[in-house]
Amino acid sequence: MGFAEYYRAFPTYTDLSSQEYKKRLEDLEPLLLKYMKRKGKVLDLACGVGGFSFLLEDHGFEVIGIDISEDMIARAKRYAQERESKVEFILGDAKNLPFNDREFDYVIFIDSLVHFTPLELNQVFKEVRRVLRPGGKFIIQFTDLRELLPRLKESLVVGQEYWISKIIPDQEEKTVVIEFQSENDSFRVRFNVWGKTAVELLGKLYFRKEAQEKINDYSYLIVYQLK
Repeated sequence: MGFAEYYRAFPTYTDLSSQEYKKRLEDLEPLLLKYMKRKGKVLDLACGVGGFSFLLEDHGFEVIGIDISEDMIARAKRYAQERESKVEFILGDAKNLPFNDREFDYVIFIDSLVHFTPLELNQVFKEVRRVLRPGGKFIIQFTDLRELLPRLKESLVVGQEYWISKIIPDQEEKTVVIEFQSENDSFRVRFNVWGKTAVELLGKLYFRKEAQEKINDYSYLIVYQLK
């Protein structure tokens, strides 16, 4: 049970040439640029294959991407070579960042909350606070899975090949196991369940909210500054 099968099944997160990945970039590009008007040094936290790193590099930012997955970083480096990109991709843990204090003007954290438990995300936020420069911004985008889960139970078709065959939350609904099935195979993934309220409560401990955008029914972007 893990995310390897999930990322193989859905190009939304792994294939920069796919329509799904391109749509993610197109949806978030204007919002990112709206709050990143001053050029600077960016940390793309949990960067995956690097799509948002390349996007910001194209707009004149200096970017470093970090991810704990060796496979994701290897793919990002291959994409960087193909693009002749100067983005630096580093294998590392968001809970223990290998950077100096006050090193970045921006930290972006795109669609990755499902990988972190509350204790883990608390440590991530502490690290973001440490590496942000005064006046810097922490920009986080996430899906409110707590709101989305009831809808998933009603509408079980996802992607082009897969459907959701089972949804198994734990008793406190802090995590949920979702079983994806196609005509040829099936796999299960455990997601940490984050809602907007919980994200905001945690963010308040370390940051001051500058702005919030609702992207669609279940997706949000929040912009934080240091207190």
